[in-house]
Amino acid sequence: MKAACTALLLAVLPALAGAQSGASYFDIVDLDHNGRVSLDEYTERFSYAFRQMDRNHDEVVDESEQLVAGAPRLTLAQLHAQLAEQFRRQDKNHDGGLSPKEFLAPPG
Repeated sequence: MKAACTALLLAVLPALAGAQSGASYFDIVDLDHNGRVSLDEYTERFSYAFRQMDRNHDEVVDESEQLVAGAPRLTLAQLHAQLAEQFRRQDKNHDGGLSPKEFLAPPG
C-alpha cells in the first residue's frame, strides 16, 4: 500500500513542479496563505493525483486505474491515513501545522 501512496505522490509532483522555489511550492500547498500548512491543506493538495486517477469516482484506485502496473488497490481513506501519518512525522514541533522549513524537509 505504501507503494501506491508513493506512486500517487510522485504523480502530483509534476503538477506542483511549476513552482520555481521551495517557497513557491509551499505557497501552492498553503491554500489559505497563512504561512502554515494544515493537515486539511496537506491532505487536499496531496489527494489531487488520487482524484485524477480515480476515473469512476468511487474513492478507490483499482489496479486498472494505477499508473504503476501491479500497484495495490488504494482507497481514499487509506491514502488520507498515510498522509496524516506523514504529516505528523514532518510536524517536528507538534503544533498541528507545517512551517515552510518543516514542509520542505524530508518526512523522516
